[in-house]
Amino acid sequence: MSMLTRCPNCGTTFRVTEQQLGAREGRVRCGRCDTQFDANSTLSADPVTRPLRDKPTPPTSGSMAVLLGTERSPTFDFGPHALRAPSRLWWVGAFLLLLVLLIQGAYRYRGEIAVLVPDAKPLLERVCVEVGCDVPLPRRAELLSIESSDLQADGSHPSVMVLTATLRNRAAFVQAFPALELSLTSAEGQTVARRVLTPRDYVSPPERSDAGFAPGSEIQIRVYIEAAALKPTGYRLYLFYA
Repeated sequence: MSMLTRCPNCGTTFRVTEQQLGAREGRVRCGRCDTQFDANSTLSADPVTRPLRDKPTPPTSGSMAVLLGTERSPTFDFGPHALRAPSRLWWVGAFLLLLVLLIQGAYRYRGEIAVLVPDAKPLLERVCVEVGCDVPLPRRAELLSIESSDLQADGSHPSVMVLTATLRNRAAFVQAFPALELSLTSAEGQTVARRVLTPRDYVSPPERSDAGFAPGSEIQIRVYIEAAALKPTGYRLYLFYA
């Protein structure tokens, strides 16, 4: 014959037998949260069995409860009367959190998704129309590199300096052209001038109208800058996405 008791910590309801209650004077351990408590304090009749007698009979088995002090620790019988609301709430919360993370990831990497999964691009574009965003080309600066660069005075125009560089897209997918930051430095290493070059400054119109920076490709850039009057002795060149 079994009775019902409830864990005071997590609220889980489980069955215990008279033998289990008598074995350790009602002291049990919850199989869900590991809380130790007196099962007699929350005891109620199991509707599928007859009521508990006034005095429990001597123990014959410990197969349905975790009895304190026993060598074996069988699990509780989570039968049809088990209340599992905390577990259901946990799974619902975990699902909602996962859904939020997936939505955030899809928004953050929507450009990469559109390139790697072309069939998804129309759906992404429709969603962006609704929420007021666009589907840009991927912008993974860590997959871009400046293979070489040089800054020299223009022999034909003494006040003009010429920046040349080779940029490479090491990604396996097309990317947007990056911005370039050029810093002119003095002999002491101090920055005397800084300029940000956008793709419009160094990519020719035919290349800008193309699909972007092709995967595994290189581009040669040549930019004229009126900065010779500053008499720089060095420079630094970085690429980045704004």
